[in-house]
Amino acid sequence: MGNLYRRPDNIMPRMSNKRPEKVIIRRKCHTCGTMKTDPYVYTTVPSINPYGIIPNYNKNSEKTKRIDLKDGKDQFGLAIRKKVDIKYYCDSECHKNFTEDKILNNIKRGISLG
Repeated sequence: MGNLYRRPDNIMPRMSNKRPEKVIIRRKCHTCGTMKTDPYVYTTVPSINPYGIIPNYNKNSEKTKRIDLKDGKDQFGLAIRKKVDIKYYCDSECHKNFTEDKILNNIKRGISLG
């Protein structure tokens, strides 16, 4: 019998579920200074005051935009402090070497670890 229903040619085929291509961004390593296209990202988020009031999570509350997490200047030209600290490294080994060197330098200077 064959195929009874034949699709007209003017209908587009379904889109495949492919991931969008990632934009290649080069970042400089914090330790050695080499440029990497896929760096190891280390983000430090400051803690909140443990003695103050801890804000409750509300799904419908106003969210913080990513652009507000970075440094900047306000309308008067005053520097605004960062809310997060982002550092880029070649890989996790480069980050490990940096933190070990930092600890050793602090021990030599007599600064406590805690």
